[in-house]
Amino acid sequence: MEFEFLQVLCMHECKHLILEACNLLNSEWPRSKSARLQSLFMSCDKFPTSLVLVLNDFQVVGHVKLSEITVGGPDVMIESVIIHKEHRGKGWGKMLMEDAEEYIRRRGKKMLYLSTRGQEGFYEKLGYEVCMPILYYGVALEPSPEPDTKFRVPTKCKYKLRGRNCRRKRRLPQTWYCKALWLPVE
Repeated sequence: MEFEFLQVLCMHECKHLILEACNLLNSEWPRSKSARLQSLFMSCDKFPTSLVLVLNDFQVVGHVKLSEITVGGPDVMIESVIIHKEHRGKGWGKMLMEDAEEYIRRRGKKMLYLSTRGQEGFYEKLGYEVCMPILYYGVALEPSPEPDTKFRVPTKCKYKLRGRNCRRKRRLPQTWYCKALWLPVE
């Protein structure tokens, strides 16, 4: 059995891995390579910050992007979390999230937010709770009509394109979660 050494690193401190991180992200959420690289190059200590999970010093197997909701404010949005498909189910996503939470805590932030489609159980196991959607990057959100207090982004397009209904794919409802970070008492 091969020895596996995992570490979580800041993308801006290991730019030699940026192309590998770009490929990992695009394997799950395709986007132009130049736009993805530009986003990754923006990583810095003050946010937005990309953290990568690195296997054996050279292979990017996970990524999380963190951004302040308001500049200098106490809240952080977890924009994306991914673990390479071959390595899911090994507890590496939990490790990446715990390191991301510690990174955020060390910077004095108090609340984390994220939204997900289909990974609700994972985040609930990590202590995240369903919450009201937040206004983030100008995306207007509306409460779900279900009585279970979940919230979602509208899945029907309200616009007509050249007299036809929008043919946007229907997606799973988007659930919003939050988690308070308790700072250690000094």
